[in-house]
Amino acid sequence: MTPHDRLRISLASARYLEALEANDQAALDSLMELATQDSDLLQAFQEIDMAFLEEQHSQIFDSARITVEGAVEQHLKSAEIVRPNAGTVTVADVANELFHHTPGGLSADAHLMTDRLRTAKDELPESLGLPSLKAWAEAKFGSASGDYWKAFRQAAIKLRMRVNADIEFQLAARSTKPRPEGPP
Repeated sequence: MTPHDRLRISLASARYLEALEANDQAALDSLMELATQDSDLLQAFQEIDMAFLEEQHSQIFDSARITVEGAVEQHLKSAEIVRPNAGTVTVADVANELFHHTPGGLSADAHLMTDRLRTAKDELPESLGLPSLKAWAEAKFGSASGDYWKAFRQAAIKLRMRVNADIEFQLAARSTKPRPEGPP
């Protein structure tokens, strides 16, 4: 393909995408008529169609997920929405764990601290030793009782173990055998 052909296909693709986004059926028909006689252009349009559909499906899925999560959080106060974790554990993750699995004996102030920490996106420090965790957390978020930080530490360790187990499971579940080429 010559540079001139690439430029021609790029310009036609840009017009096709604009027509697709504007839902301009006349322009789409006209461009598709051109593509019926040019396989490279047809392939470019098909790739645009696939990407456009993927984006629309993603937006629909995200909208539905947000609606369902909002309804669950509003109407099922004790429900826990489990979201896949990318390998890091944040303060908000630990606070949500404490919110949904509250150990007995915590004071009202501890519950207020949990509510406040549920929006903290800070990643936990590497060391989860109680003295260093307590010093780090109190410097960032304010003081709480020793019992609260013990419960917070236990929830943090539990979440880290769960995340590590999930990652290991995903790695173990991957196929390591190469797929045979050609028909089965």
